[in-house]
Amino acid sequence: MRSPRTACFVAILGCGLVATLAAPLAHAVDLSASGFGTLGYAVSDQPYHYQRFIDDHGSFKRDTVLGGQVDAKLSPEWSATVQAKVAPSLNNDEDWSLTASWAFVSWRPNNDWLLRLGKQRVPMYLNSENLDVGQTYDFARLPFEMYGLAPTTDLTGLYVSRNWMLDIGETSLDLFSGGANLKSRAYLRDAGAVFLPVHTKETGAVLTLRRDTSTWRLSLHHTTTRLRNGDDFPSHYPYVEGGGVAYYRVSNNMPGLEPVGTTDYIVNDIITLAGDIELAPNWRLVSELARNIQMRTENGANTAGGYVAVLHKVGDFTPYVSYARLRSMGVSVQVANALNAVQSPALNFFDPRLNASQRQASDAILVFDQDTVALGTSYALTSQSKLKAEWARTRIGNRSATVDSPAGEDVIRRQRINVLSLSYSFVF
Repeated sequence: MRSPRTACFVAILGCGLVATLAAPLAHAVDLSASGFGTLGYAVSDQPYHYQRFIDDHGSFKRDTVLGGQVDAKLSPEWSATVQAKVAPSLNNDEDWSLTASWAFVSWRPNNDWLLRLGKQRVPMYLNSENLDVGQTYDFARLPFEMYGLAPTTDLTGLYVSRNWMLDIGETSLDLFSGGANLKSRAYLRDAGAVFLPVHTKETGAVLTLRRDTSTWRLSLHHTTTRLRNGDDFPSHYPYVEGGGVAYYRVSNNMPGLEPVGTTDYIVNDIITLAGDIELAPNWRLVSELARNIQMRTENGANTAGGYVAVLHKVGDFTPYVSYARLRSMGVSVQVANALNAVQSPALNFFDPRLNASQRQASDAILVFDQDTVALGTSYALTSQSKLKAEWARTRIGNRSATVDSPAGEDVIRRQRINVLSLSYSFVF
């Protein structure tokens, strides 16, 4: 296990090593370096975990990140960028990890065209590209109801951008295609957090309009996801009834005649619409909406989400209020609820493993039904650092995969979670 202190030391050592190795090239290559970080603390009024780490004991792991970036100007047309960060691991809930967020080469033949090849972050959201750099936005935490909706925004592949200066404003069209190895997290009440290794391929287009101090964005994304071990996803669970018992056959090793339906890959088509609009001097309206349409399975995340926020700058303070909503749609909600409801003494008598299998299959389906109201403010200490504070109340409806429901209990539903967040963000 890598502690936060060890991970930070490794990051600093790595940045120092890069700088040392790059020094002899400084005369031939134009190098620039920068760094960023957020020290964030969050505490809730509930004993169970929310968004992996937040509970009534408090945690620094939800929002803390430390990173650095090196840009190399190789020629007027060619450049390279590497960005690394230390943050809580995406492979488990215990470790911290040092990973490369950006690692690509760029070719800009003129001011209108840009091509990138390598690992990069696609501009699905308004703050996708600066997601880890908390100093660049005023929210203490970007709304999960929007920013947790997509399978991934980090891809290794090809990215092409075309810009136009039109009468309506600066317009850009971004086209991209690539893939990413990920681990999809689910929390099972009987087994704890499990991380499923998957590979996701994504192709998409993003249209952005910038006019004066306002930005509008429309994006379309097509993703396919496969298990990295070559197995199939379960896509349909047959219902078995007879002999005084009834349950869903979630494994072909269970009694029953109809086999479990499977699919070798899952499809997600995602549409986003966003605007960051100056309403009046020092007043901004920010809103992002998304629809994630999942196909080829009854057991996946088929969601609609988004948020709307109003921000008002008063000197060095920028207070804001926001409302966010995330909801699963379609048959996946019905399947998850039906699986969770199959609990009976008769099943225990017939086979003690049946009740547990129904709970685990239910928990593995990422169902969301929640909304959040947040009040917060940022305070600009300098042009390169901000203090932030936020109170947020999240209402869990039917259920939500953002909550780790306690072992031996029903899924958390019809509850409210109050979260207080404090953070310090900086760039240098």
